[in-house]
Amino acid sequence: MYKIKFLLAAFTLALTGTTAALAQGYPNRVIRIIVPFTTGGGNDVFARIVAQKLQERLGQPVIVENKPGAGGNIGIDAVAKSAPDGYTLLLANNGFTTAPFLTKNLPFDVMKDLSPIGIGVSIPMAIAVANTIPVKTVPELVSYAKANPGKLSYATPGLGTPHHLSMELFMSMTGTQLVQIPYKGAATMLTDLISGEVQVLNGALNSMLPHVQSGRIRMIALGTKQRNSILKDVPTVAESVPGYEVGIWYGLMAPAGTPEDILTKLSREQQAIVNLPDVRDRLAAQGFESFATSPATMRSTMKSEMEKWAKVIKDAGIKAE
Repeated sequence: MYKIKFLLAAFTLALTGTTAALAQGYPNRVIRIIVPFTTGGGNDVFARIVAQKLQERLGQPVIVENKPGAGGNIGIDAVAKSAPDGYTLLLANNGFTTAPFLTKNLPFDVMKDLSPIGIGVSIPMAIAVANTIPVKTVPELVSYAKANPGKLSYATPGLGTPHHLSMELFMSMTGTQLVQIPYKGAATMLTDLISGEVQVLNGALNSMLPHVQSGRIRMIALGTKQRNSILKDVPTVAESVPGYEVGIWYGLMAPAGTPEDILTKLSREQQAIVNLPDVRDRLAAQGFESFATSPATMRSTMKSEMEKWAKVIKDAGIKAE
């Protein structure tokens, strides 16, 4: 028995020493950031900004690899099954916290197979409407939808996306019923909103802002808790629908088991990067807001969002596929 205990203690000590040595010499080769979606979207834009600065600060190449498919699950699973050494990272967003409730036989556990590094930025969501309907405020949208049940449609990039679930939450809180029209990308959604083919879009502020400024669509409210410091004249949905709050955030994660020293190092680097003046300007130009958090805060945020959206999904009768 004593011999077994001695061997176990020796093994644990050796493992601890190996982990410490791994963290101490980190990084000494290429780091990959896996983006589980195609190029050009908010995930990809933020990943490339972070990758460039991480490379400069860490002195090692940092490359972005797009691995789209299955609503992001292919890329997420690839990272979850990678070596926990800090050289394969995931560009995550809050949309993937709904995966356990939307996908049958999910090959990874969101909370167990991935370690948070921290949220980096957020993007406000906003409700915009086509100029073809006589709606300029949230109360007017609610009244118009109730007067025309099932006749208004809203655009989304697909089932379970933040755009979809944010509207399900809106409908449940206002007693309205709009018809979802799924699209393959933001460009087509906005084109059809401009033409009036669909009448409502609850989407990322940065993608719709140019069209709002040109007058081609009408923004009626933001999904944030408080008004935007730049768009001071745009009210929040919560001003008319108390308690309503939605948004999109992006951050980094690593495979579970990644040494704490590495997670802490990467978290501090991300927090520093998103607060660099030149980076803040680049982020602001893309519609992002710096929202740097610790790994613990990211985990807590993920847990609360999973609880929130699980209820929305259940109440909406959405079934896992």
